[in-house]
Amino acid sequence: MSIIKPAKAAVTPFVNAKCVAVEDMGIMTTKFGKKPMVRFTFETDQVNEFGQRRRLTRLFHKHFHPMSSLSVAVKAWCERDLAAEEENIGEVDLQSFVDAAACIKIEPGEEKGGRHYDNIVEILPLNCDESEPACEPKDSE
Repeated sequence: MSIIKPAKAAVTPFVNAKCVAVEDMGIMTTKFGKKPMVRFTFETDQVNEFGQRRRLTRLFHKHFHPMSSLSVAVKAWCERDLAAEEENIGEVDLQSFVDAAACIKIEPGEEKGGRHYDNIVEILPLNCDESEPACEPKDSE
């Protein structure tokens, strides 16, 4: 485990994580107007300055079109087709993502009130090969 101090970015842009919550945020005002949103919360293997596991969140427009950011992220992470699930079953069980392991790619985000915030830019499956560095994406050769 690595300790992350305020105002410093993570040493590696990839961290092991587990989805600990998926919340339907209802209709929210975004820069594109009012949209239904959903928030995914991931608990990482890093420890924050308070000695607790670091949590990162990502908001998605709750839209299951195959090219939506939510569908693209879930396809890369879990190989699930949300559009097909919605079409076949009539709904998508977003709670089924809770407890799913992931590798999240983070980038330094904004600094607000003296605190540094990182952004989740990609959600990937966890590597099964323990001989490779944790969470590094495999070369697609």
